[in-house]
Amino acid sequence: MSSLGGLREAYNAIYARAEFGERAAIYRKVLRWLQPEPGAAILDVGCGTGPFAEFAAGHGHPVVGVDLADNALAKARAKGLTKLALAQGERLPFADDSWGWAVCLGNLEHFLDPLAGVRELARVLAPGGRVAIMLPNAYYSGDLWKVVRTGRGPDHHQAIDRFATCAEWRDLLEAGGLAVQGVYRWDKGKWWKRLLPFNLAYHFVYVATPASGD
Repeated sequence: MSSLGGLREAYNAIYARAEFGERAAIYRKVLRWLQPEPGAAILDVGCGTGPFAEFAAGHGHPVVGVDLADNALAKARAKGLTKLALAQGERLPFADDSWGWAVCLGNLEHFLDPLAGVRELARVLAPGGRVAIMLPNAYYSGDLWKVVRTGRGPDHHQAIDRFATCAEWRDLLEAGGLAVQGVYRWDKGKWWKRLLPFNLAYHFVYVATPASGD
């Protein structure tokens, strides 16, 4: 996949037949880690059909969602979400320093240019602003077992899939102008997975600020 048009077409086809979302537990954790002010608006980059926006709205936070797939936004509107923009994550339609809080949950790894996406998040965040970014682990414990059984690595069946280690994702975020303040694990709600080493978590959630705001 090498073009924006091709990627949009692929995700329109995916969203025509499916939706994506996580358990409410991770959205609750994200709000706790992000610590937005009461009633503050949150930018959701790669909002999909709006699962985080629905959850955040229920906790007093209006969300502006951005996605490149028309079909995703159509499904979000059908849920009553109205603050939506059709845009590429690498070219956000917002001014510099315009957001205090943002999320990008399970989407950056599917961008045409993840580093450009990170730079855009750093650009639109106000000094001292905070973003929560969830990214998949190349060495998730369940995928390691899959490799043992089948010889095949992780695959989330997306148009573009990328996986990396905890440190490698952190390096990408810092190269794009973010300063990582904390890294948390998400194990799909399976408590016993937390008994395994941190670096074998399912996903990592990075909370970061613009590096220039430190």
